[in-house]
Amino acid sequence: MTTNALVSHERTITKLNPIIECALRDAENCKMAGEYQLALELFNMVISEDPSNARALHSKADVHDMMGDYSVAIRCYDNALECDPNNAEVWYNRGMTLRKMDRHEEGIGNIRKGISLAMGDV
Repeated sequence: MTTNALVSHERTITKLNPIIECALRDAENCKMAGEYQLALELFNMVISEDPSNARALHSKADVHDMMGDYSVAIRCYDNALECDPNNAEVWYNRGMTLRKMDRHEEGIGNIRKGISLAMGDV
């Protein structure tokens, strides 16, 4: 996701890679248009360039969820959480997917964690 980070007077300035940012934008557009295979290809391209890109991993999980590939979605959400363990939306979406898999209690726990993180309670 990033190419450089400069630290100056307690501020970090991050330079984003424009190619990755454009690929993420295009992949999100494909996802919203229902072009799931193309979206997955673009997310995978980003992940191959930046394996710790939590946004790409999260969005890839969302696409798999939309396609009904719930177990693959859970693995992708887990990978996103390894990179960004306090991402409220990933926890919430993971919980919703778990509920689709009839893993209701675990899903509710994930949803609660997501809401708690979003509210700043954790």
